[in-house]
Amino acid sequence: MIKRILILLAAVFTLLVSVFFAPKFAVTSGALVDTNSVSVAAAELKLVCPGAAILSGGSAGTSVGSFARIGQAAVLGSAGGSNTSIQPLNGAGSTTTGSPAFGAASSAVIGLTSQQQGSTALNAGQLQSVANARLNGLMGASCQAPSTDLWLIGGDTSTGRETLLLLTNPSNAAATVSVTAVGLGGATASSSGVSVAAASSQIVPISSILPETKSIAVHVVSHGSAVAAWLQQRTLRGLSYAGADFVSPSAGLSTTLQVPGIMIRGSKDGNALAAANPDYFDLIPTLRVYNPSSTTVNFVAQIFGADSKTFGTVIRDSVPGNSVSDFTITGLQDGDYSAFVKADSAISASVRLPRTNKSHNPATDFAWLPAAQNLSGANAITVPATGVSKLSITNSATSAVSVSVNGSTISIAAQSTVTVAVPAAKTILIDSGSAAIGATLVVDVSGSVAALPVVNYENLGNRVDVLVR
Repeated sequence: MIKRILILLAAVFTLLVSVFFAPKFAVTSGALVDTNSVSVAAAELKLVCPGAAILSGGSAGTSVGSFARIGQAAVLGSAGGSNTSIQPLNGAGSTTTGSPAFGAASSAVIGLTSQQQGSTALNAGQLQSVANARLNGLMGASCQAPSTDLWLIGGDTSTGRETLLLLTNPSNAAATVSVTAVGLGGATASSSGVSVAAASSQIVPISSILPETKSIAVHVVSHGSAVAAWLQQRTLRGLSYAGADFVSPSAGLSTTLQVPGIMIRGSKDGNALAAANPDYFDLIPTLRVYNPSSTTVNFVAQIFGADSKTFGTVIRDSVPGNSVSDFTITGLQDGDYSAFVKADSAISASVRLPRTNKSHNPATDFAWLPAAQNLSGANAITVPATGVSKLSITNSATSAVSVSVNGSTISIAAQSTVTVAVPAAKTILIDSGSAAIGATLVVDVSGSVAALPVVNYENLGNRVDVLVR
């Protein structure tokens, strides 16, 4: 027995030695292929506009799940020498040549350009004054470059309010969209299989996802193709339709946000109506904050006036994890303001801007102001041909910046805002050099209000390493 064990141990030892000292061979078939660095051009710039306002219930208002467009929206913009056209989706709308009036659209339109990028190469927006028995207000929006991930901070599905999600897919391939609505106290609901066919739009009532909720943030994630998205909110008080607006996407989540364009008008009328009737609560300017983290976030919102005659205010508060909260901005007199928000973790925010004038019928309207994109260098926006338009520019930095607006230099102090009156039907060039600013165009037409954020439309190119085996 011992002899057998010794023989086995000797065999194992011999095997281990042969493996350890065995020669190593490498076989190569052909020459090794080097990695090639390939430059990938930026995708063609394509902008999508929401199109005309939407009536739920169809044209008669009695058909559940049916939607109809009201009239046409004026599509405006400019193209800096690029090869640009406006093409209505599904053949709905008309086009005209020349700038700034690109045309009119009853449904979504897309603008096409060559490989030029940025808002100075192509910018577009739309404006529509709606006067309908079931929807009224001034509705404006900047057109969008499609994306696969969008945050919309706005809307209301409580009694007398309606919010619709408009999804537009301009590509030639279908998209599957996941929609998540988050509300007060962390109420969350999702719809994960919304199909948007190629070159078409889809409308989703947010009340079907998160009903009877005053404070809402909507997250849109697209699979398959990039989409554009807006919320459309309308307000009803009794039998009186009292304003409507599109909610544009907010800037990305961040610990520092700026919201330009809080231009208060009719504050005395609004305060009086809100004090007399709780259904007029939304006539007080309101900051909405969305907290995506799982823990409570603390924030400070400083509301600064654009001149020495406008005194702002400060809001210090917190928002629970995975939740949305509204904070009324009280004490503001008529004037121009902007909000600067700092938080201890990344958030998103917007401001609901009301307009009230008891001498008008209807007496109220509103606009949602999203957190502004950080802009640097040269950017452009085209002013609508109707109404009175003012450009609100913010500087959230700790030092003053110089900004050129159509060749005129304006100095903006640290943590400050300025308002610039701009001519109708003109393209405005805004150049801040290397400094980051925010900007929103606010439009007034006969007491109604709309907001068009200034956006730098840019698809980025890149370099990728390619290895062929």
